[in-house]
Amino acid sequence: MHPTGILAEPTYSSYLKLDRLLELQHPLSTPEHPDELHFIVTHQAMELWFKVMIHELTRARTYLEKQIWTQALSKVRRANAILGAQIGQMGTLGHLDPQAFLEFRGFLGSASGFQSAQFRALELLNGLRDPGYLEQLRRTHGESLPEPLAEVLSAPSLAEVAAEAPGAAGAGDWLDVYADPERHGPLFLLGEELLEYDRRWTLWREEHLLLVERIIGRSVRGTGGASSQYLERRIGIRFFPFLWDVRSRLTTAAAERDHTT
Repeated sequence: MHPTGILAEPTYSSYLKLDRLLELQHPLSTPEHPDELHFIVTHQAMELWFKVMIHELTRARTYLEKQIWTQALSKVRRANAILGAQIGQMGTLGHLDPQAFLEFRGFLGSASGFQSAQFRALELLNGLRDPGYLEQLRRTHGESLPEPLAEVLSAPSLAEVAAEAPGAAGAGDWLDVYADPERHGPLFLLGEELLEYDRRWTLWREEHLLLVERIIGRSVRGTGGASSQYLERRIGIRFFPFLWDVRSRLTTAAAERDHTT
């Protein structure tokens, strides 16, 4: 507040709260390892991006429910851009050599990215809700989900809303959309963007696996107890399997037509 009682014009620093933001990096290593700052900042930045993605994909889900396809498409595209940036950002940790990481790894205790509530919220929002996964989450959190995760789970997932989008629009199902993309242009483009979102998550998981193996090796468990084999099994997760299945259905239908002509 200005002495005259008039609100002061924001500055770059005050708007972004840089005085607070830049004080949030506190390496635990003793003596402080010079590479730990990079490790902390990379993970903090990813958490900030997770926050934006949850915000944008929640908006995308709302637009899907309202059948405002162009706005839903815009938000999914933004999420894809963020995922692409995250993959590159994660890759910077590949410049952390194994011995350097081992010199401060012990100070991390059992702290692990698997404890990221926002990452789990994203997976639930995207549509990863099979019973086995939910049971794993409950065990991790003492048999009951934290309120933020329970809140995400109480609403439809992005995948559930997307699966019903063609029917809600009177376009049949996704096979009908892909069989006639000119007629269903906005929905077709949305389907392609959601498929790209799925693809980029696959790339994200692959990059994460390779990063873990590059730094600590394949046969060693991470600080949170996860093995590289567990990470490898997760690579095949699909949030929108119906969009991948459409390709098979189109190909099968084309083969049947060719067989009858």
